[in-house]
Amino acid sequence: SLNLGVDVDSGLGIFDGFIASVSMIIVSEIGDETFIIAALMAMRHPKSIVLSGALSALFLMTILSTGLGRIVPNLISRKHTNSAATVLYAFFGLRLLYIAWRSNSKSSQKKEMDEVEEKLESMPAKSAIRRFFSRFCTPIFLESFILTFLAEWGDRSQIATIALATHKNAVGVAVGASIGHTVCTSVAVVGGSMLASKISQRTVAMVGGLLFLGFSLSSYFYPPL
Repeated sequence: SLNLGVDVDSGLGIFDGFIASVSMIIVSEIGDETFIIAALMAMRHPKSIVLSGALSALFLMTILSTGLGRIVPNLISRKHTNSAATVLYAFFGLRLLYIAWRSNSKSSQKKEMDEVEEKLESMPAKSAIRRFFSRFCTPIFLESFILTFLAEWGDRSQIATIALATHKNAVGVAVGASIGHTVCTSVAVVGGSMLASKISQRTVAMVGGLLFLGFSLSSYFYPPL
């Protein structure tokens, strides 16, 4: 059903979805590709434009992902979507713990920043996109929007947002994810690369892995009715 949980305990449902998605976004996004793109762009361009471009893309992506999460249970049975969510969370959790286990935090973070920077430099479409849109919109805003949107598409936080929205309150999930993205991207833009190189990717990955495993257990033992 398309019921968004507006019933007797809707307040509790919204709060539950909100907490789950805020925590999930923060542990997924800190030091992630989206985070690094925002940090690198903010070093070269006005921070406010980079932030508004990145956040516009992330809010649009959150709405799309939450919408998908509400539609999926109408196409596939509740039981199957819940099983898929459980498996996805477990997969993300174990993958993050594996990343934490094998990462040499400082060098891997530096390497990831270099890789993203290289990717940004070698994007052939960049100048074409800039030329095409420069009449309608500031090219920096659009570059920030497009790069963030492409980096986020299929990213673990997008898939996890869809999975969360299949079995938690959609309003809570959307608001929580939006706030999580706002916090992470603002930190990236303000703190920039200095912060990205200071954060231990190992610690973030470990906390994230445990959180996703917690989500997995929660959706396994407390499936939606």
